Amino acid sequence: MKQQLLKHIVLFLVMLASLKSFSQQDPMFTQYMNNPVLINPAYAGTFGNLNVNGIFRKQWVGVEWQPTTTSISVTSPFMDFTTGVGFTFMYDDIGPLSQTGIYADYAYHLDFDNAQLSLGLKAGFNYYVKDLQGLTMNDYDWWVALSPLTTKFLFNTGVGVFYYTDKFYLGFSIPKLIRNSLAENENTYELVGREERHLFFTGGAIFDINPIVKVKPTAMFRMVNGAPFSIDLTATAIMYERVWAGFTYRVGDALGAHFRMTVTEGLQLGYSYDYNNSRLSSYNSGTHEIFISYTIRQRTGRILSPRYF
Repeated sequence: MKQQLLKHIVLFLVMLASLKSFSQQDPMFTQYMNNPVLINPAYAGTFGNLNVNGIFRKQWVGVEWQPTTTSISVTSPFMDFTTGVGFTFMYDDIGPLSQTGIYADYAYHLDFDNAQLSLGLKAGFNYYVKDLQGLTMNDYDWWVALSPLTTKFLFNTGVGVFYYTDKFYLGFSIPKLIRNSLAENENTYELVGREERHLFFTGGAIFDINPIVKVKPTAMFRMVNGAPFSIDLTATAIMYERVWAGFTYRVGDALGAHFRMTVTEGLQLGYSYDYNNSRLSSYNSGTHEIFISYTIRQRTGRILSPRYF
């Protein structure tokens, strides 16, 4: 195998090892707290109005085959706000591998004294593509040349719970329950080459520091078979109810900073930057993520401003 191809394969294996170590078989987002429906279907409709949300993430800039993820989601309350519905599109690309996901979300909302409980379901499919023939070779390599284009169309479903008040929230979700095989031989008894269940635990609170500043700490714990806990700890300062800024620590993986601003009553823009402190830090210049959200006030609703959860 020639040097150019070997370099790509070695780099690809290192990246896969890092993905596995930090439970990132599914795409991750630094600004997950700005759009929780990406990992928890129970969030659908809890915002109180029709919301269109997009996140674009360019991970490990400077690395060949850098993971690139685009997500677009639409959520809205329904039936006098007792239920919520949503739609999510996600495209994730890493070198010769890509996946396109299209999912629908449904949530049932229960009201308690000064608190709400939402129960959610998710259903849809992922379309996986492995295209080794798209690799650039300086010299002919029979193994790559004979590798067919492999595609997989996989149905999946997920569940979630979201409990929140004006001061704190807790969430639990499993976005994919079915452990679909990704291997060509359809051997679902193999630990490698299938969709693993990712368990997400989230929580956060809001604290008043003074009339101008509030602080919002949040945490997310990811669990997946065969990998250690992945933990995101975030602290955000909210100033004048319009400007959000803070830091994120992804244990053993990255340090990040994020910024978000309310531009108009319905429009919010955000940006985050992650500095990688794992073994890939010498090969990349960080991760960039852009967030945009637009809320459309419904006839019987109002834009909840500010909205902390």
